[in-house]
Amino acid sequence: GKSVKNFDLKSMEEKLEKDPWIKNAELFFDNKRVLRVNIEENQPIARLFTLKGNTFYLDSNMKRLPLNERHTPRLPVFTGVPVDRFPFTGKDSVLMNEVKQMALFLKNDPFWMAQIDQCDINARRCFELIPKVGDHLILFGDGKDIQERFRKLDIFYQQVLVKTGFNAYSD
Repeated sequence: GKSVKNFDLKSMEEKLEKDPWIKNAELFFDNKRVLRVNIEENQPIARLFTLKGNTFYLDSNMKRLPLNERHTPRLPVFTGVPVDRFPFTGKDSVLMNEVKQMALFLKNDPFWMAQIDQCDINARRCFELIPKVGDHLILFGDGKDIQERFRKLDIFYQQVLVKTGFNAYSD
């Protein structure tokens, strides 16, 4: 029942965009004077668990997103994250960029997304991958050359583990 000119659409957009899950909000009235709301959500790429016990999502813009009570997306999980401060700076920024690259790779590869249960970050800031199948740990190293390392790991799975089994190797 209100007049269109009584709506402060800019203020309403700004209020919506304060929600950390909303990337962009656009409100407008169409030709029939119906309020239209277009929302673009931030898309998480990984769930992180810090050494201090905090947990949050990370999106592709390195934005920290809180947990969502209504939805738990299926994403790569990273544990042992030594970073609790935001925004990320210095060596933390480098590590979090490696987490981002690893998360994007896993999220976009159906086989590895199904195979890797979680990625643990050890004290040397290297990745240790815990597979869903088998009782082994993959010492992956830092976040460089991710595609090439997974290619070699795939070859190892297909040509070696198939013949020897998961329990043929130990540390």
